[in-house]
Amino acid sequence: MSLTRDRIDPFSHLTRLVIQYPLRWAVPAVLITLAAAAYAVVHQPKWEASLPMIVRNEATTTAAHQKPGRFERLEQMQTVQETILELSRSRRVVAAALTELGPPAGKSVPAWPTARDVARTRKAVTMTPPQGAVFGKTEVFYLKVKDKHCQRAIDLAAAISRHVQQEYQRLRNRKAESMTTELVRSVKLAQDELNNATGGLADLETRVAGDLAELRILQRSPSGNSDLRRRLNTVENELRAAQQAMMASEELFRLLDEAQTNPGRLLATPNRLLEAQPALRRLKDGLVDAQLATARLEGQLTGDHPEVLAAKAAEEEIGRHLSGELGTAMRGVKVELRLNKLRVVQLEEELAGITQRLQRLASVRAEYGQRLEEIVQLTQVLQSAQQNLAEARASRAAAHVASLITVIDQPETGTQPLGPGRVVILFSGLVGGLVVGLGIVFVTAPLDVTPPAGQPHGTLLTATHPSRSKIWEALFSLQGSA
Repeated sequence: MSLTRDRIDPFSHLTRLVIQYPLRWAVPAVLITLAAAAYAVVHQPKWEASLPMIVRNEATTTAAHQKPGRFERLEQMQTVQETILELSRSRRVVAAALTELGPPAGKSVPAWPTARDVARTRKAVTMTPPQGAVFGKTEVFYLKVKDKHCQRAIDLAAAISRHVQQEYQRLRNRKAESMTTELVRSVKLAQDELNNATGGLADLETRVAGDLAELRILQRSPSGNSDLRRRLNTVENELRAAQQAMMASEELFRLLDEAQTNPGRLLATPNRLLEAQPALRRLKDGLVDAQLATARLEGQLTGDHPEVLAAKAAEEEIGRHLSGELGTAMRGVKVELRLNKLRVVQLEEELAGITQRLQRLASVRAEYGQRLEEIVQLTQVLQSAQQNLAEARASRAAAHVASLITVIDQPETGTQPLGPGRVVILFSGLVGGLVVGLGIVFVTAPLDVTPPAGQPHGTLLTATHPSRSKIWEALFSLQGSA
């Protein structure tokens, strides 16, 4: 029952099918063309109004590296433009713009705008970057609005742009007021904490009292040379000198005491111990000279020689004067020893006082440093909060008088509406109908339309294509009978 396809010319076969089954392609072509014509008559093309706009940053910035009105980062500019996009499509802005324009001509609506009108207009509002740019990468963007009427699309774009600017100013104002309220509390809190820290530092400085300057020097430079440290070094040096003088006085007093019973001990006394006793030193030197003279004369003369006797008498006289001077010298050395001891005690007490003061300063230095660091940090926090508060107040004031969104030009539409025209729609429907009709003919018709002898028309179709549905067979039978 199958046919051989090698003997069939596709073009001639398709031509025969078109001629033999005209209704199969004509009916779909006419129906689709009529549908396209009806759509072309009913369809109203939409006009798209485009309004170029530019956005800038606030000019109240205090950053030294940022120019007024310029965005510091692209993300910041993108965030602002996304906010403007959401505002332009918000229900409040769209409803206000529709209320300002009123209903379209020839449309009477008791409650304008309705929720359906607002929703339809919100879908018709878009924002796009300039051609070739990326949204959020440039300060310029286009507000586009679609409508069935050209002039209404232009008016709607202008109205939406005005209400977007007003709404964005209100948004900035509310944001600045919220920030101002929060920052006022932050400034007050930072000021209270700074006052508490300053009060604690003042109490600590009051406890330190006269050593405050030393504490500050010690805090700035732990190895610094302050007055207290210099006084400590001076007292230590004076104490060592006083202790040495006291030891020398004690040794001299002991030697003088021994010299009262043994004058020879005085002759062995070093001259540095007798520096404070010049008379005793001269008598000692005179006694030594007299002894040397006596010894020299005894070596030259006899013991009863007058010169020898005179030398011995002089030596004895000097010894008597020396013995008498020893008592006076001992009293002077005793007084000097007592004064040296008092001096040592005084210097030791002063040294202990200075050491105690330094220890007290060292004990409070860590707390003093922490309080100073806390005050520095709190001062920085307060300054930052005050700066942010000043910027927020300036932003709130600027929100009432200036807009960050600027319209570059008037909204305009193209010379043609969006989408294809009526002629194009009708021609497309005609071509589409023909294509569909020919496709139906090509798919449903048999390969060889000439049935064998003795076989009814349509039997070959069923035998060649046993999988076709009975609906198609009924249609083909009707066509064959026609």
